[in-house]
Amino acid sequence: MPRSRPARDRGRAPDRVRGRRPDPGAFPVEQMRDRMSSYIYGNITVLAAAIAVDPAAIHHGSAVWAVLATAVLTYLAHVLSHLVAHGIGDDETDDDARRESVVTIVRNANPIATSGLIPAVLYAAAWVGWIPAPWAQTAALVILVVRIGMVGVFMQRFSGKRPTFLGLWGGIVLAAVAFVIGLVKVVLTH
Repeated sequence: MPRSRPARDRGRAPDRVRGRRPDPGAFPVEQMRDRMSSYIYGNITVLAAAIAVDPAAIHHGSAVWAVLATAVLTYLAHVLSHLVAHGIGDDETDDDARRESVVTIVRNANPIATSGLIPAVLYAAAWVGWIPAPWAQTAALVILVVRIGMVGVFMQRFSGKRPTFLGLWGGIVLAAVAFVIGLVKVVLTH
Protein backbone atom coordinates (compact mmCIF):
# COMPACT_ATOMS: atom_id res chain seq x y z
CA MET A 1 0.00 0.00 0.00
CA PRO A 2 1.43 3.42 -0.93
CA ARG A 3 2.54 5.57 1.96
CA SER A 4 0.63 8.79 2.31
CA ARG A 5 2.42 12.07 2.88
CA PRO A 6 2.11 14.09 6.05
CA ALA A 7 -0.82 16.53 5.96
CA ARG A 8 1.52 19.53 5.74
CA ASP A 9 2.98 18.19 2.45
CA ARG A 10 -0.23 17.12 0.68
CA GLY A 11 -0.76 20.41 -1.15
CA ARG A 12 2.59 20.25 -2.93
CA ALA A 13 3.68 17.99 -5.75
CA PRO A 14 6.14 15.31 -4.64
CA ASP A 15 9.83 15.72 -5.30
CA ARG A 16 11.25 13.38 -7.90
CA VAL A 17 13.85 10.88 -6.85
CA ARG A 18 16.58 10.53 -9.47
CA GLY A 19 15.63 7.79 -11.93
CA ARG A 20 12.27 7.01 -10.30
CA ARG A 21 8.76 8.28 -10.64
CA PRO A 22 7.12 9.79 -7.58
CA ASP A 23 4.72 7.66 -5.57
CA PRO A 24 1.22 8.25 -7.01
CA GLY A 25 -0.20 8.28 -3.48
CA ALA A 26 2.00 11.28 -2.76
CA PHE A 27 0.19 13.58 -5.19
CA PRO A 28 -2.64 15.82 -4.00
CA VAL A 29 -6.00 14.19 -4.71
CA GLU A 30 -7.11 17.00 -7.07
CA GLN A 31 -3.97 16.55 -9.14
CA MET A 32 -4.55 12.78 -9.36
CA ARG A 33 -8.16 13.43 -10.41
CA ASP A 34 -6.98 15.78 -13.17
CA ARG A 35 -4.41 13.25 -14.38
CA MET A 36 -6.92 10.39 -14.36
CA SER A 37 -9.43 12.53 -16.23
CA SER A 38 -6.77 13.37 -18.82
CA TYR A 39 -5.78 9.71 -19.12
CA ILE A 40 -9.34 8.56 -19.77
CA TYR A 41 -10.21 11.46 -22.07
CA GLY A 42 -7.02 11.12 -24.10
CA ASN A 43 -7.45 7.39 -24.57
CA ILE A 44 -11.10 7.76 -25.61
CA THR A 45 -10.33 10.46 -28.21
CA VAL A 46 -7.40 8.49 -29.63
CA LEU A 47 -9.55 5.33 -29.61
CA ALA A 48 -12.13 7.13 -31.75
CA ALA A 49 -9.36 8.22 -34.14
CA ALA A 50 -7.97 4.67 -34.25
CA ILE A 51 -11.42 3.24 -35.00
CA ALA A 52 -11.86 5.73 -37.85
CA VAL A 53 -8.57 4.76 -39.54
CA ASP A 54 -8.92 2.59 -42.61
CA PRO A 55 -6.21 0.28 -44.02
CA ALA A 56 -5.51 2.69 -46.90
CA ALA A 57 -4.66 5.45 -44.40
CA ILE A 58 -2.25 3.08 -42.67
CA HIS A 59 -0.58 2.18 -45.98
CA HIS A 60 -0.20 5.88 -46.91
CA GLY A 61 1.09 6.90 -43.49
CA SER A 62 -1.74 9.32 -42.79
CA ALA A 63 -2.96 7.13 -39.91
CA VAL A 64 0.22 7.92 -37.98
CA TRP A 65 -0.43 11.63 -38.31
CA ALA A 66 -4.15 11.23 -37.56
CA VAL A 67 -3.61 9.64 -34.14
CA LEU A 68 -0.69 11.94 -33.28
CA ALA A 69 -2.64 15.03 -34.32
CA THR A 70 -5.67 13.86 -32.34
CA ALA A 71 -3.55 13.39 -29.21
CA VAL A 72 -1.56 16.61 -29.54
CA LEU A 73 -4.47 18.85 -30.51
CA THR A 74 -6.68 17.40 -27.77
CA TYR A 75 -3.83 18.03 -25.32
CA LEU A 76 -3.48 21.66 -26.46
CA ALA A 77 -7.24 22.26 -26.29
CA HIS A 78 -7.37 20.73 -22.81
CA VAL A 79 -4.47 22.84 -21.53
CA LEU A 80 -5.93 26.01 -23.07
CA SER A 81 -9.36 25.38 -21.57
CA HIS A 82 -7.88 24.76 -18.11
CA LEU A 83 -5.68 27.85 -18.30
CA VAL A 84 -8.69 29.98 -19.21
CA ALA A 85 -10.84 28.37 -16.50
CA HIS A 86 -8.16 28.98 -13.87
CA GLY A 87 -8.37 32.69 -14.70
CA ILE A 88 -11.87 32.89 -13.20
CA GLY A 89 -12.04 34.84 -9.99
CA ASP A 90 -9.72 37.29 -8.34
CA ASP A 91 -7.56 35.01 -6.24
CA GLU A 92 -4.67 37.49 -5.86
CA THR A 93 -2.14 34.75 -6.56
CA ASP A 94 1.49 35.81 -6.83
CA ASP A 95 3.49 35.17 -10.01
CA ASP A 96 5.32 32.14 -8.58
CA ALA A 97 2.07 30.44 -7.60
CA ARG A 98 0.55 31.25 -11.00
CA ARG A 99 3.59 29.71 -12.76
CA GLU A 100 3.29 26.64 -10.53
CA SER A 101 -0.38 26.37 -11.49
CA VAL A 102 0.45 26.56 -15.20
CA VAL A 103 3.15 23.89 -14.84
CA THR A 104 0.72 21.65 -12.94
CA ILE A 105 -1.99 22.09 -15.60
CA VAL A 106 0.45 21.25 -18.39
CA ARG A 107 1.86 18.25 -16.51
CA ASN A 108 -1.58 16.89 -15.56
CA ALA A 109 -2.61 16.92 -19.23
CA ASN A 110 0.39 14.82 -20.33
CA PRO A 111 -1.62 11.55 -20.39
CA ILE A 112 -3.67 13.03 -23.24
CA ALA A 113 -0.58 13.65 -25.37
CA THR A 114 0.96 10.26 -24.64
CA SER A 115 -2.20 8.30 -25.44
CA GLY A 116 -1.44 8.47 -29.17
CA LEU A 117 2.14 7.18 -28.99
CA ILE A 118 1.55 3.42 -29.09
CA PRO A 119 -1.05 3.54 -31.90
CA ALA A 120 1.23 5.88 -33.88
CA VAL A 121 4.17 3.48 -33.51
CA LEU A 122 2.00 0.53 -34.57
CA TYR A 123 0.67 2.43 -37.60
CA ALA A 124 4.21 3.52 -38.50
CA ALA A 125 5.38 -0.11 -38.33
CA ALA A 126 2.57 -1.09 -40.71
CA TRP A 127 3.33 1.90 -42.96
CA VAL A 128 6.94 0.74 -43.48
CA GLY A 129 5.74 -2.83 -44.01
CA TRP A 130 6.95 -4.52 -40.81
CA ILE A 131 3.46 -5.71 -39.86
CA PRO A 132 0.17 -5.99 -41.77
CA ALA A 133 -2.14 -2.97 -41.50
CA PRO A 134 -5.08 -4.94 -40.03
CA TRP A 135 -2.80 -6.27 -37.29
CA ALA A 136 -1.60 -2.79 -36.46
CA GLN A 137 -5.12 -1.45 -36.23
CA THR A 138 -6.34 -4.37 -34.14
CA ALA A 139 -3.36 -4.08 -31.81
CA ALA A 140 -3.86 -0.31 -31.46
CA LEU A 141 -7.54 -0.76 -30.59
CA VAL A 142 -6.85 -3.58 -28.13
CA ILE A 143 -4.08 -1.63 -26.39
CA LEU A 144 -6.24 1.48 -26.04
CA VAL A 145 -9.18 -0.55 -24.70
CA VAL A 146 -6.90 -2.37 -22.24
CA ARG A 147 -5.42 0.95 -21.08
CA ILE A 148 -8.92 2.22 -20.37
CA GLY A 149 -9.89 -1.12 -18.83
CA MET A 150 -7.12 -0.83 -16.24
CA VAL A 151 -8.52 2.45 -14.89
CA GLY A 152 -10.46 0.74 -12.10
CA VAL A 153 -7.29 -0.93 -10.82
CA PHE A 154 -5.31 2.33 -11.15
CA MET A 155 -7.96 4.23 -9.22
CA GLN A 156 -7.84 1.76 -6.36
CA ARG A 157 -4.04 1.81 -6.31
CA PHE A 158 -3.88 5.62 -6.39
CA SER A 159 -6.45 5.75 -3.59
CA GLY A 160 -4.13 3.66 -1.43
CA LYS A 161 -6.30 0.56 -1.69
CA ARG A 162 -5.35 -2.90 -2.78
CA PRO A 163 -6.61 -3.60 -6.34
CA THR A 164 -9.61 -5.93 -6.40
CA PHE A 165 -11.61 -7.86 -8.95
CA LEU A 166 -14.38 -5.29 -8.55
CA GLY A 167 -11.95 -2.53 -9.60
CA LEU A 168 -10.93 -4.57 -12.63
CA TRP A 169 -14.58 -5.24 -13.48
CA GLY A 170 -15.37 -1.51 -13.22
CA GLY A 171 -12.50 -0.80 -15.62
CA ILE A 172 -13.81 -3.40 -18.08
CA VAL A 173 -17.24 -1.76 -18.02
CA LEU A 174 -15.58 1.64 -18.52
CA ALA A 175 -13.61 0.25 -21.47
CA ALA A 176 -16.80 -1.08 -23.07
CA VAL A 177 -18.53 2.28 -22.61
CA ALA A 178 -15.48 4.09 -24.01
CA PHE A 179 -15.42 1.81 -27.05
CA VAL A 180 -19.11 2.52 -27.70
CA ILE A 181 -18.47 6.27 -27.34
CA GLY A 182 -15.60 6.03 -29.84
CA LEU A 183 -17.64 3.96 -32.26
CA VAL A 184 -20.68 6.27 -32.08
CA LYS A 185 -18.41 9.29 -32.59
CA VAL A 186 -16.96 7.73 -35.73
CA VAL A 187 -20.38 6.70 -37.08
CA LEU A 188 -21.88 10.15 -36.49
CA THR A 189 -18.92 12.24 -37.66
CA HIS A 190 -17.44 10.32 -40.60
